[in-house]
Amino acid sequence: MRDVNPLDLVETVREGILVLGPDLTIRFANRSFCDTFAVAPEDAVGRKLYELGNEQWDIPELRTALETIISGGKSIEAFEVERFFPSIGWRVMVLNARKVYQSGNKIQQILLAIEDVTERVRLEREHAIAHERIGMLLQEVTHRVKNSLQIIAAMVSIEARSHKSGEGKAALERVSHRINALGQLYSKLSKVDTVEAVDAATYLDELCRDLIESVNREDGTSIVLKTDIESEFLPTDRAIPIGLIVNELVTNAIKYAFPGDTKGTVLVTLKRVPGELRLTVADNGQWVDPQRADSGLGGRLVDGFAQQLGGQVERKIDSQGTSVHLILPSREDL
Repeated sequence: MRDVNPLDLVETVREGILVLGPDLTIRFANRSFCDTFAVAPEDAVGRKLYELGNEQWDIPELRTALETIISGGKSIEAFEVERFFPSIGWRVMVLNARKVYQSGNKIQQILLAIEDVTERVRLEREHAIAHERIGMLLQEVTHRVKNSLQIIAAMVSIEARSHKSGEGKAALERVSHRINALGQLYSKLSKVDTVEAVDAATYLDELCRDLIESVNREDGTSIVLKTDIESEFLPTDRAIPIGLIVNELVTNAIKYAFPGDTKGTVLVTLKRVPGELRLTVADNGQWVDPQRADSGLGGRLVDGFAQQLGGQVERKIDSQGTSVHLILPSREDL
């Protein structure tokens, strides 16, 4: 059995392989390199690397790095190069190089491996462009949904004003408020950096701040709204119902837990505990029967959204006030 020539081995690999002398003269070029870059072996061997072809390989950074290897410097790892070749077009390559010695005479040489990653990079860039376009499209759709909801809310509000008093007027005002709340949630989602998920800390903090500012402007109350919300990325299809639940619970607490009193505190927390994600809205006001406040619709909406999320609602009343807990199953995407 004859000895295996190391150069025969490199003919079997898919990457282009060059063996360079100390002066960067090409001493060997494998078949993959010649096929990929449309170079005949006889046109490559014996020429300086930076003279190859129409000097497409005359890359100052690469040349400096290779000369540094010869003088005892570090190897080249994952050096990415983009170049245009007249015969094959634009190519993106990843280069790795290290110093080797020729058996017997200890002559220094450089083994240069060249991986053509053009197709992979092309697909990655196309994916990034498509993702950006989808994001822009979703933001535009979200913006239009928000505007449509504002128009609907305005129409309902006009209808409510046509009723001078009574339960019909109050019901329409509550519908208008909920539509506006939904529009505000879409508005917040349209401003986030990603379309797949939203950070609960930013999303719910801003929502609570808008709620308390709106109430304080409307009736001059001095209710304090505090938040303790962990940074937790929520999928957007779940962020909407969670936001609506917070809107219902906070609104009901502000409106009904402090009758005739301008002082009080509402606390909103979001915590991940073993096995579950727990959202809590608590107040130190008086207990209000959820079936009486808002005709019970708010409570039914909260229960419905919780069911949609696969969670459950727990209500607790004691001398300290009322707390409502939304308990959601612990999942990687929630």
